[in-house]
Order: sequence, then structure tokens, then C-alpha cells
Amino acid sequence: MSLIGCKHLVASPVATYTKGSGITYGTGFLIGPLVGVNLSFAVADNPDFGDDVELDNDNGINGYSGTMDMNKVSLENRAKLLNWKTTGTTDIVYHVTDAMPKEHGWGYYRVMMDEGVKTVEAMWFHMAKFSQQTLTDNTKKRQIEWGHPQLNVNGIGAILDGSGDAEWFIPKVFTGSTAEADAAAWLDSKAGVPAPATTT
Repeated sequence: MSLIGCKHLVASPVATYTKGSGITYGTGFLIGPLVGVNLSFAVADNPDFGDDVELDNDNGINGYSGTMDMNKVSLENRAKLLNWKTTGTTDIVYHVTDAMPKEHGWGYYRVMMDEGVKTVEAMWFHMAKFSQQTLTDNTKKRQIEWGHPQLNVNGIGAILDGSGDAEWFIPKVFTGSTAEADAAAWLDSKAGVPAPATTT
């Protein structure tokens, strides 16, 4: 199976989260054209031994962190994700402060090819915080070096039912000629992205 693309990066602010009963979101939005996502999952490795052999191991996911590269991301969307302060209405000024970023749900889909058959896997991550830790700029050179805005993400486990298990994300597979459109629609429904305005 080959990975041949990733698209449709969306996010939505967490409106309410009640441990053990559920999570709701505000109005979602497209973050920006996606270039790539790189996530690392922290997996527990805590074996329990008896009679000199391993009898049990707690090897569940403890969390994840990573980066996402976009082709571009607007100041408005960065402000939403990073909890920047804004002033003004028509001429908006963005203020980067030490305010803690708010929790967001987020997701995207990736496109895979397996023996000529295209499959789309969408993933919705229940809760995370975004951050921006680096800002790199370069002078114009003889040959263009493309640069992409990057955001960091740190996952937060959400206990959504009475099981007490922390949930991290939901993967969903789509196939067929409308797989990508169906995956995008599913992510939009999860994030509460408003439908495009129709014209008459």
C-alpha cells in the first residue's frame, strides 16, 4: 500500500467536554492547504513479570505529538488555533500573547493506493492543543526554496464514555469514485464546518 496524498485539514474549538459523557465543538474551519502531517505516538511499555517471564504489559497509547505543514495558513486561522488576541473589526490587529491555546478537535484524510485500488482514510482527533515554536525565514536565492508554515500539535485523551478509556482519534475508510468527497464531508460534519454559501 502506498500513500499518495493528504488533504482537507480541519479544526473546531472544543465547546464543552464532560469527562465520561462526551464532547461538543463550536464552528469548524479549514486550516489551510495541507502539505504533510507527521505524528509520533507515545506507547507505554510497562511489563509485569512473574516466574522470570513477562505476564502482562500496559502498552496502550499514552499520547501523541507532531507537526503539520501547510502551503499557507491565514493570520485569522492561526489566531483561532493559538488563541491570539484580536482588536478591531474592519482593520483587525492580531496580538501574540502568553495566553494558553484552547483545545480543538481536528482531522484530515489521506489517500492510499493498493494494487491499483484507491482508498481514502479520514481521521478525526478528538482533542488537542496547537502551538507554533519556530519561525524561519530566508532571503531570496538564485533558486527558489519553498517554505511552508508549520504548526505543532499535542494530543489530549478524551474520556467519552463510562469505560474510563481515553480516546485519541477515529479512523474511517472510504472507497469508490466519491471517496474523497465523502471523506471531506465526514470530516466537515465532525468539525461543524459550515456548508458553502449557495448563490441563486
